[in-house]
Amino acid sequence: MDDAGAVVAPGDAGAQAERIFEIVGALLAAHGAGLGDVLFLRTFMTDLDDLPAYGAVRRRLFPAPGRKPPASTTVEVSRLFLPGAVLEVEVTAAVGDGRPGASG
Repeated sequence: MDDAGAVVAPGDAGAQAERIFEIVGALLAAHGAGLGDVLFLRTFMTDLDDLPAYGAVRRRLFPAPGRKPPASTTVEVSRLFLPGAVLEVEVTAAVGDGRPGASG
């Protein structure tokens, strides 16, 4: 969704992926992390024929230099929360080295 709450590029998986990862990147940055800290992606698509457009965005963003790409699951669903939305992504990320008080 855009800043006004409207679906970005209805029906366009590539453009929606760009926006999703822009939002995810900003959320991660707000917590001292980045896309390189993503461990798992769960993707819901209304049409798996859109996988090449989504995959092109993912390949450009993941993996971060020197890291393996995150584990992932992609499934096709009949519809998403708003008309025109063709993609939804859940992200699991980890920040720090696991020691109390550590950041990183």
